[in-house]
Amino acid sequence: MISPYEVMVLLGAGFFYVLGAGLYAFLYAYGRLRGKRGYFYSSFFFAGLVILCAYLMVRSPLFSGFWKALLSFATFAYLLIPKGMWWVMERVHKLEEEERKRSKF
Repeated sequence: MISPYEVMVLLGAGFFYVLGAGLYAFLYAYGRLRGKRGYFYSSFFFAGLVILCAYLMVRSPLFSGFWKALLSFATFAYLLIPKGMWWVMERVHKLEEEERKRSKF
């Protein structure tokens, strides 16, 4: 039988997983955009929260092996997505700026 405690831990971990993931991405991008190191470094606190919540959900007996593997992969991928998207946006804007400079002459 599943205990109510296990269900509450899973629900709480899921809630804070989504909240932490959103704040991680927002603070990472905002800190890089504004050049403020405080926001940038505080985003890593929320990345840690995401990892902790993923650990709690993976340890839950309520998930099958498939969902545990999927959650592990998604967590790893999501921690890399803000960095990857920042790299893509810098590259796109750099190419646009070079094109703008070429078209002026």
